[in-house]
Amino acid sequence: MHRKLSSPFRAIALAALLIAGTGPALAQGISGTFVFTGSGSCILVVPPATFDSSFRPTAGPVFFNGHNLLGYRVFNADGTGSEVILLGVSTSVPAPPGTFTSENSSASSWKVQLQFTYTVSGGIITTTLKPNTYLQTFLSGPRAGQTATQDISNGYAYISADGKNLLSIHKGTEVETKIFSNNDVLHQVCNRSSNGVRP
Repeated sequence: MHRKLSSPFRAIALAALLIAGTGPALAQGISGTFVFTGSGSCILVVPPATFDSSFRPTAGPVFFNGHNLLGYRVFNADGTGSEVILLGVSTSVPAPPGTFTSENSSASSWKVQLQFTYTVSGGIITTTLKPNTYLQTFLSGPRAGQTATQDISNGYAYISADGKNLLSIHKGTEVETKIFSNNDVLHQVCNRSSNGVRP
């Protein structure tokens, strides 16, 4: 006969699993839906420019993009998951400041859907974008009506001991390539973070 643990005991058990590492029981503790808000920024360049080993642009022009977003993330017990950004809003300006013009500065809104896999070690959740699942759709701005794909969107996360909060941060030391439906290509290095709660 199984007895249901009280909330304090469930929190202690989940914390112990996080410290212990991976396993089916841990995946079951993580599984579920988290609603999150987040923000971030990116440095972008147009090929053939890219980033060197210190993540500095190899050539200009260079653009800076800042954004805020709202969405939800679903963790399945089998180590897979999905993410939907219901609405993101961003501004894009050239760098350095002082070179802004009406043609090279803009704002936009968009939504994103993607799938990922995840592993857990030492209490840290590592998420990895599932190839060919990232799709961004632009709702307003210069690219309204366009879509974009992306090759990399990886990160780290930590779930609170009571299983109610999820803190996440993107792996900022990676060069992401974004391809737009009009065949434009951009390389970017980004920092992103979010705070999620179980609804």
